[in-house]
Amino acid sequence: MKRIILTTFILLNTAGLMTSQEISSFLKDVAQNNPEIQSYYKLLEARKTEARTGLAPPDPFVSAGYMPGKGEEAGIKRTWSVTQSFHFPTKYLAQSKLSRNTIILAEHEFMMMRLGLLLDAEMMVYDHVYFRKKLEMLNSRKDLFTRLESAWKRMLSEGEATILDYNKLMFDFAALKLELSRTEIQLSMLREKLSFVSGGNTPLPDFSEYPVMESAALETIIEEKRSLHPAWLIPAAEYTVSLNEVKLARSSSLPEIQAGYGSEMVPGETFTGPVAGLTIPLWSNSNRVKSAAASAEHASASMNARLLELETKVKADFQNCSALSRNITELRSLSGGASYDLLDKALESGEISLTEYFLYLEASFENEEKLLELENEYYQVMASLYDHRLP
Repeated sequence: MKRIILTTFILLNTAGLMTSQEISSFLKDVAQNNPEIQSYYKLLEARKTEARTGLAPPDPFVSAGYMPGKGEEAGIKRTWSVTQSFHFPTKYLAQSKLSRNTIILAEHEFMMMRLGLLLDAEMMVYDHVYFRKKLEMLNSRKDLFTRLESAWKRMLSEGEATILDYNKLMFDFAALKLELSRTEIQLSMLREKLSFVSGGNTPLPDFSEYPVMESAALETIIEEKRSLHPAWLIPAAEYTVSLNEVKLARSSSLPEIQAGYGSEMVPGETFTGPVAGLTIPLWSNSNRVKSAAASAEHASASMNARLLELETKVKADFQNCSALSRNITELRSLSGGASYDLLDKALESGEISLTEYFLYLEASFENEEKLLELENEYYQVMASLYDHRLP
């Protein structure tokens, strides 16, 4: 008996490990071939390019003049000049830091989008496992009802069952066939979605078993998410960008420098030499620093609130996983000894009535369905809890 139990455990564990490898390979396909991820990557590149604009000085300004005199002795005045404007050096430094941190924020936001699509794909895989298991359960019930239909016809002819009992059985059988057909359609549609999100380049695995998932302590999960999860990194990146915008606004209060070279030519004389100038920012930067500082304060408060919200969700998911695991273990222990054959024998021996038989059968069905739902919910929550470990 011990050998049988050990062999069963090894087989189940091996199946779980194979499923883990299949899911990992599938998610890598999603990361590489998903059309939405590819589209957002191009958007990321565009945002990087946009963030780098404005780092160079403005274009040089070239002017020329040709001014004939009005008097008879007046000649022609010719002028030309080349000037170049420069921001104050501290503004270039502020712009460079803002550009760099804007790119970091854009990368975090891209990774957040990518992670969301991978998590959706992983959850669809678990839905696939759920529907596969549900299909197996419904087919098993279909075999049971097929046997019951023959037995009930015989019992009806021998007077051991009533027409009401038989009609109830056939009604339940029809409902089962409808649910079986609906589940097959749902599974087929889900496979189409899985094929789409993975790019449709490779055949889909069957995904009939849940994977083996290693759990970690709550503190470990929170620490990992703080350093790896883009949702936890984005608030700090937004705050850093807002501080850079404050520094840029302050730097914009400094004058711009203009330097160049020009020439002015009149009959008999030519004047050439360097030119220089400064802009005086009296009105162009009005209230810009105050606005940027207020935005930075908002980003700081928002960052703290968001991080607290994320940590609270992780704790709730962790507790939910623990509760679901206990419920699953309890349901399995209750349904572990349930057997349709035992119910049939109890009915044939007269230990239970037809009414009791249907009640036990419905309770058994309800437990099976509840167990499938709890397992799926457990893996969905686990996927969300450990989404920072996705490829």
